[in-house]
Amino acid sequence: MLTISTNNTPSDRKALEQLAAEAFRRVGFGIQVVNNPSERSLVLANQGEVDGEGLRVAGLATQYPHLIQVPERFIGISFVAFVRQPGLQLDGWASLQPHRIGFITGWKMFEAHATGARIVNRVDTPEQLFRMLAQDRIDVALYTLADGLALVQRLGLSGIQAVTPSLRDVDMFLYLHQRHSALVPQVAQALRDMKADGSHARLLHGI
Repeated sequence: MLTISTNNTPSDRKALEQLAAEAFRRVGFGIQVVNNPSERSLVLANQGEVDGEGLRVAGLATQYPHLIQVPERFIGISFVAFVRQPGLQLDGWASLQPHRIGFITGWKMFEAHATGARIVNRVDTPEQLFRMLAQDRIDVALYTLADGLALVQRLGLSGIQAVTPSLRDVDMFLYLHQRHSALVPQVAQALRDMKADGSHARLLHGI
């Protein structure tokens, strides 16, 4: 039984749970998924206190050297800007610079590309983030498209919309602690097999 830590959005966590459960089942392991704050989740995995971490963008092994990226895409997601101000035009990371922005602490995509904005607010939860936007405490909330739209609806927030095009569409990956290096190619192959036999698509369709 392996423990995978995550700070994914609700739909991405479901994808991680279901896809990873099937991939690891095919190589003879069970998994449990636990929640931790975003930055702590990576640190715990890098220190080996849990067995892996996901889902994350590619390339984090350079910053967390004890983690190995499973080199097969789990899912793709869209990172977007949510705004309340009518007609606010954004096109790419540089367009965020004049604005007050917010994102969740530890989200590496935004830490890498969005910290040049006029005011940067880091928060702990998506609920905090979107309430700040609704209360005009920030101009732009950075989050993922599908879960952001669902959260706006769940919180009953009016006038908030996602800006198109997305800031970036990315592939998301699982990372395993280096003690499980032998499992990395096996899990990658299991994912490829799942895509080939249709089970990957079926599992995602049910989320």
